[in-house]
Amino acid sequence: MKKYVSNSFKNWTYILVIYTFLLMLLGGYVKAIGAGLSCPDWPLCYGSLFPFFDGNVYPYTPWMIFAEWFHRLIATAGGLFMIAIVYKAHAYRETYPLIYIYSKMGLFLFITQGLFGAFTVLNLLDELIVVAHLGNAILILLVEMILAFYATIYTENFLQSDFIAANREK
Repeated sequence: MKKYVSNSFKNWTYILVIYTFLLMLLGGYVKAIGAGLSCPDWPLCYGSLFPFFDGNVYPYTPWMIFAEWFHRLIATAGGLFMIAIVYKAHAYRETYPLIYIYSKMGLFLFITQGLFGAFTVLNLLDELIVVAHLGNAILILLVEMILAFYATIYTENFLQSDFIAANREK
């Protein structure tokens, strides 16, 4: 059982929040340039892992295909990052159960987000699914921010700060 949340874990939660925010911006960029269906199948893109290197001609520009493909790649890496966070949060499950709960909630939402991403493509950018995809992304970011907050307030430096000590004495 760990007494405090490590500064390392706290910092990784901050990085996860920034990573997810940038991923959301990338998703917005893909939508803004009209590249949401530039990879018309899922999870592959034109049946390939790297379609923009095969020399074929597609109905979208190579940049549009790359943007959508890169969004998927970064999202997949984010999911793996979230799995690592849950694994690390497991050490705090007894002392600080909210850290473990929010990390598992974030992972569940990330998996849901992947499904929404698939449904978005497979249903040809159906408006309700696109909105659900964005709404779930916002929920993921919110859960990650709450996780980062709890990771921060349970670090040794924070719990032993003069501010906390002064308020305990009142």
